[in-house]
Amino acid sequence: MIEKSQKSEINPASTSATAGVSAEAPRVAKTFEVVIAGVPLRLKSSHDEETVNHLVALVDQRIREALPLTKTGSIQNAAILASLHLAEEFVMIKRKAQTELEGLESKALKVISELESSRSTPKGKDC
Repeated sequence: MIEKSQKSEINPASTSATAGVSAEAPRVAKTFEVVIAGVPLRLKSSHDEETVNHLVALVDQRIREALPLTKTGSIQNAAILASLHLAEEFVMIKRKAQTELEGLESKALKVISELESSRSTPKGKDC
């Protein structure tokens, strides 16, 4: 998870009522100084540096691609447009994955059914 860091370095996730309830060991959040579309940000994340850099590069690229598409050249409008493009991509990938998962589940159920019916048929006897 990535979140914008405050100067006081408070991590809202660690102050929630459910913090520490998970069976997994909590990841240690690190602070990263990044620049997205020319805007310097301090982020806290439990991800490794390579992942954070990859995410930052992706967002930066999408905002820079969206910037010429805005009438005003506003970073804010470009960020919203880039967010919409990323959300669209995410939803389409999620839908495709769900469809493929349902297809695999259907095939698995068919194979299970065929296996069960072949077990109930006596072998070696002609009917």
